[in-house]
Amino acid sequence: FGVPPFLKPCRGSPFHEPVPALLGERKMSVYMEATPQAQLQRVAEVSMEARERVPVLVIAKDRAQASDLIDHLRLAARSRGLGGASEDVVRSLSRTLYETDPEQWKENLNRATMSLGTSESGNKSWRITVTDPRGGRGTDYRVDDPTVDERGGLLLIPTAVPSSQREWTQFLGRTARQDRRGQYCAVLCSADYESLSSKYQQTLPAGGGPELVQSILSWHDREVAERIRGSAALYNVGVRVNEICEEIFGKRQEVLRDPKAREKLLEVCQRMRWMSIKEIDQAFAQIPGLDIAQLPTEAKDLGRPSEPPSVRAVAHDLIGERRTTPFVRQVSPAGTPKVVMFCLDWSCSMLSRDTGTRLTRFGTCVECVQRILRETVRKDDLVGVVGFGPSVETVIQPVAKSRAAKRIEARIASLQPTWAGGTCFFDAVATCLQLLNRPNLAPAGAARWLVCLTDGDDLGSRRENAKGEHVTEMLEAGIPDNLNMVMITVGQLRERNVHIIKSWVERVAQSGGIGKHVYERDATAIARAFDVVSEYLAVDLDGATEC
Repeated sequence: FGVPPFLKPCRGSPFHEPVPALLGERKMSVYMEATPQAQLQRVAEVSMEARERVPVLVIAKDRAQASDLIDHLRLAARSRGLGGASEDVVRSLSRTLYETDPEQWKENLNRATMSLGTSESGNKSWRITVTDPRGGRGTDYRVDDPTVDERGGLLLIPTAVPSSQREWTQFLGRTARQDRRGQYCAVLCSADYESLSSKYQQTLPAGGGPELVQSILSWHDREVAERIRGSAALYNVGVRVNEICEEIFGKRQEVLRDPKAREKLLEVCQRMRWMSIKEIDQAFAQIPGLDIAQLPTEAKDLGRPSEPPSVRAVAHDLIGERRTTPFVRQVSPAGTPKVVMFCLDWSCSMLSRDTGTRLTRFGTCVECVQRILRETVRKDDLVGVVGFGPSVETVIQPVAKSRAAKRIEARIASLQPTWAGGTCFFDAVATCLQLLNRPNLAPAGAARWLVCLTDGDDLGSRRENAKGEHVTEMLEAGIPDNLNMVMITVGQLRERNVHIIKSWVERVAQSGGIGKHVYERDATAIARAFDVVSEYLAVDLDGATEC
């Protein structure tokens, strides 16, 4: 992706492009570190070396990493004798700071390329500024000091390769602006690219040069091409389903009198994203009196738009090895309702407006739950809701959606976070398990789903359950039967609490259920996390299947 010359700001001098800078102990322009901790250490090494000559801009992969980098770099500055000045040497330009203190953000931007003074070597020293991907696009880091230009210009340190060449060009465009020179030294983490490497059965080139970045960008390009093909397939699938629905609702309404036909219609509409046109025709052909072969189509069969979630893969991710015996999902037998229990954090932190939308964290949760209830939960399924903050409240006892759909929707829509502190997460999970274990709650064999979201560590659960002991005891005792568990955590939790949550989902998976810990670094991904929930619930439409 090339930027046309007329879009490049200039003052009459020849244009400059950012050039790779050989920095750090190994004198490389692109580092690929094995772990996040090694990545932090390398960023500190490169940036501390470079700030003795030029200002440094670090672009973190997300807000959470930006916060980690700021802490680590300030610690590195203190270890190099900068003491209290470390707060000035390392400054934040993350979106989080902008939302909480825009004036401080503006001051940090103005000071980002200003010198701090003269170092021990007699040269000017400079600041290290840390931003997130938002700061890698459209922000002008103006460099006016000619000595910076003489030493190669503002140094850019990207810690991740974005998903497109265009965005990478935007990142590089934060340096070498106007008629000034610019340079970059990328410090990446191999863990961020393991899934892509495995997907395309390719390893990244050794050597640490720009070709490594181009390899990652090529993987992203292939992903985009796959999404485009998937979109074309989904469009044609939608055309075919629409043709059949027009036939049923317009000319064959008698078909809808059969409850099984209505159930099949709902099932196809929920699963169509994972079906080819041939599979859709086969599914509708099961409806008595409907001759699909006689219904013409304008759709082209391009295969499945995407594959359904792999339950075997989930089990492998959680347990660490493939089972030698078949893995059976805990789903409801055909026609048997399932129980879906939502456990939602409504502590004061859920009032934060950092989701990237007009909604708060809690508002996003409510919207996602309502969508799942409308689109994925069947009318005969049972629904329950528990909320937690400084205390635990059962908002809705498990009840059939068909009996109380409007009441459920209105009650959920009315929920509001509390301004009081405290997060009794462990107690809330225990309450949900007790509700799911009520006798005669659902028919024998019915799957029970527990979907939890919290954006912080447990603070306030009873002393005897302060480490989730009651939950662990119930799960070890197999309470309740046929349990599936999806745990969504947002933000950085203490390692101890993450270990507890992982032990729960592993226990569920080992018992034959679906156990999933969806970890999201920031609130912008809450909706995406609930999409995972929706996909798992949508798969649970047939009887138990062997995977």
